[in-house]
Amino acid sequence: MLMVPRLGADRSRVGISASRRVGNAVVRNRIKRGIRDWFRRERGALPENVDLVVIARPKAGRLIEKGRVAIALNQTLARAVKQQQRKMTH
Repeated sequence: MLMVPRLGADRSRVGISASRRVGNAVVRNRIKRGIRDWFRRERGALPENVDLVVIARPKAGRLIEKGRVAIALNQTLARAVKQQQRKMTH
């Protein structure tokens, strides 16, 4: 997950990339729906005025099937926020 600050923006956005390596079209679309759903539910808790770019990996299909996408995205977001804060302090 990449997190890029946007100056002058009034809200956060999400971009999703899921290549064919992740699975067939049904799997890729299911992953993207899961990510968009997570983004809508968590938008208030996200840092303001950022663009999130989520790149789905091949094991993302298994997370969707087990309903663990939100957990994985929350963990990934926490790492991205921590990394962004480190960049800003240096």
